[in-house]
Amino acid sequence: MRFAIEKKELLSSIQHLVSVAPAKNASPILTNYLIQATEETSLVRITTSDLKITVVVEFTAAVSESGTIAVSARHFNEIINFMPEAVINFWRHDELLMIQCNKIDFNLLIADHTLFPEVPKVNFDKAISINAALFDRMISKTYFAVSTDVNRAVLTGVCWKIMKDSHLMAATDGRKVAEMKIKNSTLLVNQEEYAPTSEENIFPDAPEESGFERIIPVKTLAFLQKVLENGTKDVKVLIEHSKLIFSYDKFLVFSQVIEHKFPEYQKAFVDTLQNQFVINKDTLINAIRRVALVAPDDNLRIRFEMDSERFEVNTSDRDTGDAKEKLEDYNFQGSQTGVSFNYRYMLSILDAVDSQKVVIKLGTSKDPMMIYNEADKENEEITFLLMPLRS
Repeated sequence: MRFAIEKKELLSSIQHLVSVAPAKNASPILTNYLIQATEETSLVRITTSDLKITVVVEFTAAVSESGTIAVSARHFNEIINFMPEAVINFWRHDELLMIQCNKIDFNLLIADHTLFPEVPKVNFDKAISINAALFDRMISKTYFAVSTDVNRAVLTGVCWKIMKDSHLMAATDGRKVAEMKIKNSTLLVNQEEYAPTSEENIFPDAPEESGFERIIPVKTLAFLQKVLENGTKDVKVLIEHSKLIFSYDKFLVFSQVIEHKFPEYQKAFVDTLQNQFVINKDTLINAIRRVALVAPDDNLRIRFEMDSERFEVNTSDRDTGDAKEKLEDYNFQGSQTGVSFNYRYMLSILDAVDSQKVVIKLGTSKDPMMIYNEADKENEEITFLLMPLRS
């Protein structure tokens, strides 16, 4: 194997791959990249996997000799990062990968590439397509709400549900919910031209009228966000029963899904909350951050108390002290009320709000708060929920 490529071109392809390769694994081969060079096509293909997610990137290079090797992913990335901006040459010599740039030489030990898991060939004829910028936006509006509790596996991913004329993403950790719905969607339109029989239906486990859903692990979404950044192309998605396969630009991403039924979180949404206030988002964020400086460490509690004449953000901790801030420029409709909540959860939601002003609906101290943009974009509907802390 022998090829050469400019550092910046190689780095644009591999800079995010190392986040997929596990630092340690029961199968040591997975700590390596599988690198394949093909002289006939002048293509280099690098694969990384932790078995739950597999990423393949393919790019052009000056390939003068075909071959396949496996080398440490971490060391490969670190070496490329510290190379000067110039052409880097790679070639295999016995059991070493030789890396040379200007007067710099590295020799990396190679592993047995035949142990690396085989990547299946993929046919995207029946894939759906979604705008990359929209897909990235849906991820950013929801994945912050996932749970980090490995004992609640179903909550550690984002649910993507596609119906005939709409689709949505949603995440919850049991204390907060984030949902972004796209209305008047045509994601499934292209499926009609294939007219699959019931035996070969691409969504065999769900009736057509209710659509289907898959729970995507956070690690997959985090990687996709990195490569979709400022994306202008479409993402192709092939949906299978136990995995999703994404194709975007030069990347191919295989992801297992979390095979559980996502909870019916929408039952927690309340449409009859009698109180509502509208306030500048940044003003509210700054007030929460100031008051939270002395919030209790155990539950991060702060409290809203409000009526048409007064809106106060406050907290108290017997070991630290107390703080309060009165806000003036807001619009309130309803009767006097108060609610306590985890301020970090609230800030994570407010950071996902798009509009300059935020709309918060609330009832009693036991009711959830429903949080919205002042106005959603056309065909979008974004909903956040935050459960209160018990007083």
